[in-house]
Amino acid sequence: MASSSALLPAGRDLPEENLRLTPWAKARRRIKTLGVKAIAQSGVARLAGWGLGGKGAILMFHEFTHCNRAKFGSGCHVEDFDLILNALGDSGRDVVNLSEAVRRLNDPDSQPFVVLTFDDGYRSNVELALPVMERYGVPATIYVPTEAVTRTINAWWLGLRDIVRKNDRVDFEPTGTRYSCPDYDSKVATLRHLIAWVWEDFRRADMLNQTFRDNDASLPDLAEKYFMSESQIVEADRHPLIEIAAHTTTHRALRLLSDDEVRSEIADNKQFLESRLQRPVTHFAYPYGQPSLSGRREADIVQSLGFQTAVTTDPGCLQTTHVDDLYLLPRQDCEYSEDGLANAVCSINGVFGAMSGLRSSMVGSSGSDH
Repeated sequence: MASSSALLPAGRDLPEENLRLTPWAKARRRIKTLGVKAIAQSGVARLAGWGLGGKGAILMFHEFTHCNRAKFGSGCHVEDFDLILNALGDSGRDVVNLSEAVRRLNDPDSQPFVVLTFDDGYRSNVELALPVMERYGVPATIYVPTEAVTRTINAWWLGLRDIVRKNDRVDFEPTGTRYSCPDYDSKVATLRHLIAWVWEDFRRADMLNQTFRDNDASLPDLAEKYFMSESQIVEADRHPLIEIAAHTTTHRALRLLSDDEVRSEIADNKQFLESRLQRPVTHFAYPYGQPSLSGRREADIVQSLGFQTAVTTDPGCLQTTHVDDLYLLPRQDCEYSEDGLANAVCSINGVFGAMSGLRSSMVGSSGSDH
């Protein structure tokens, strides 16, 4: 494996970190995985669904893969996706598109449902996930940012993954730290650490360009490798099970932008897609759609631009009350799990949404004003 240390100025000495999951961290992750699996397999999740599952659930995916290790645990294994769709069929829940979901939210007598959504327009959505969808006859919505298609997107998460994959040592100039990552566990820990560093302040994504250049990580090449092309999104949208939807122009965190910038990000992406697809684009997903980054201001702008729905990454199931606010719809993340099937079963039955609400209540009752 290569090392990026030779790219530093001569004599430069950086403090070195060797990040690994500690035995306690590994045990905690294992306990969590086993707990989720127990809840799903014991029937507790289904019992919870009577009170927590609401009208339906929107599930979120990004990449799909045949090998999670190759992508350091990111993405949904295609075999897990197959198991999830099979379990959805067994649950009696219909898998529907977003327009049908809105109709069912308005119908008090409608059957419970699930919506599948894929973010960012990865090639694997059509190359790996679509054949599975075809076997089950279920639809999905793919949210596509403009710059993923034009290959100009700052896909910093792909750049960081590429650097960690190619190097046994990573010299990270923004923090002046050298990371030693010679094996799989240390690479996973390093990548998670670097991604978390960006998530602490998304403006940091703009600080990575020199690091990418120094480590020969070409974001345009990575975009070409992983994201669908213009012709592919047009072809995908013509498939009866696929609907292409909007996801901003640049995939930046909207809360950091001015009102005019937010409107431009969303409207320009909508126009870009509509001009290619030759039809109205009526559904939208917020990049980094957590409540702290996508709130009422963003929702009002989305609504004013003529969208029918907008989805967040705030966990929870769809309730009848969501028909009055279709622009901050909750979604359940079904990726990055050691047991995707159990994760999905708990998601559609409202288990994770309830846990998230409980954590928020506990934080809110702690007396902190910060």
